[in-house]
Amino acid sequence: MITNPPHIFRQIGLKWLEKLTKLAKEHGIPTHLHCCGPERALVEIAANETDLTCIEPLEIPPMGDCDLKEIKERHGGKISLKGNLHTTEIMLYGTPKQVEDACKKAIDDAAEGGGYILSTGDQTPRDTPDRTIEIMKKVAETYGRY
Repeated sequence: MITNPPHIFRQIGLKWLEKLTKLAKEHGIPTHLHCCGPERALVEIAANETDLTCIEPLEIPPMGDCDLKEIKERHGGKISLKGNLHTTEIMLYGTPKQVEDACKKAIDDAAEGGGYILSTGDQTPRDTPDRTIEIMKKVAETYGRY
């Protein structure tokens, strides 16, 4: 979904997101939106003006503009958050220690009170080492359990 600039999203996308998320909510169906790139403004709009259940990938700069801790503090009670692990620096090229630290930081920043899913900030690159996924899984199971 394209959200930049936000006034364009309001003109072409918001009406449909409102309708779809309202309909899904009426039928007990959770909704999930993936939006690459800068999405801070979209999180604000979705959390306050739609019935969206979950948003991802909450990418950090330079690919995105999301500060996970700040977004959790502002919108965590209204919408579930997913993602924020840097696709290349952490997932593809990160050392085991960097992966573990990034996973713990994301959990520390957004897990309190529920509503956070540890995940990548966009995708898992094709050549991501298996150990990276294993570390992410282990941290989620041991450090991030609700």
